[in-house]
Amino acid sequence: MNLRNTAVLILLAAAACGPAKAESWGPGIAGLYLTVDGGAQVSVSQAPDGTYNGKIVWLKVDKDRLDKNNPDPARKADRVLGLVILRGFKANDETRRWEDGTIYDPKNGKTYDGFIWRDPERPGTLFLKGYVLGIKWLGRSTTWTEEKRLRE
Repeated sequence: MNLRNTAVLILLAAAACGPAKAESWGPGIAGLYLTVDGGAQVSVSQAPDGTYNGKIVWLKVDKDRLDKNNPDPARKADRVLGLVILRGFKANDETRRWEDGTIYDPKNGKTYDGFIWRDPERPGTLFLKGYVLGIKWLGRSTTWTEEKRLRE
């Protein structure tokens, strides 16, 4: 085997070992979103392991607000601005959703299991559902609107 064939095999093997593009059925969820009440912008990004996380990057009011409702006393002094509120969402090809993640709500200090999806009829909208006790119908849903730039 010559050097060129060896290099091609190494590249193919590396590609096969890396995370697969699970979102072959549609766009991922990375982007900048405005929450339904217009009070915050959340930046959602894809981690190297393929999961998605989101953090608050803008607040409409009280930009120095603290996470006072956090159940962990050591975290009550954390600022809400910069807080990671979405963690570990993975694409599921069968359901065409991002699942197995958690959603933290700094308004009440609770963390919910959750899933996220898009509706082809409503491009630019992200749908989120948080639930408790593993019961998907026992929870609440919200929508976020995709934005092009960070607000000031």
